[in-house]
Amino acid sequence: MNKELCASIFVINPDTKKILLVKHREFKKWVQPGGHLEHNETPEEAAVREVYEETNIKVKLLGERFPREDDFIRPLGIQCNRKDSYTQVDILYFGIPNGNIEPIVDDEETISARWFSREELEELNVFEDIKITMDYLLRNYFN
Repeated sequence: MNKELCASIFVINPDTKKILLVKHREFKKWVQPGGHLEHNETPEEAAVREVYEETNIKVKLLGERFPREDDFIRPLGIQCNRKDSYTQVDILYFGIPNGNIEPIVDDEETISARWFSREELEELNVFEDIKITMDYLLRNYFN
């Protein structure tokens, strides 16, 4: 079975406590922005690039650098998404917008991009882990 390495970011606006999601063409669901790593690219670089490509929003990653300050940021988590012919390993990060917060979509994989409150997620077509992760981030970073 083939394995693909991806990176994505749960972007939360600290002022509104809303999450940035994109509507994915293939999944027809709202998901966190992210995508495949390109050749010679770190997961951090890929995650930040993908958010910008999908939403036109620049992001600052948050998290610990362990054990040294010049090491990479420790991911929020690592997900294993299985499909029929391959497994997608998604390195998950947490970040905040760095500048512009108005999403502009110009991406072949993304239908739309919007900010959503936690309450609005209950009415959206999202994977359950999006709600779980947003609850975790709000509880641990924004109380």
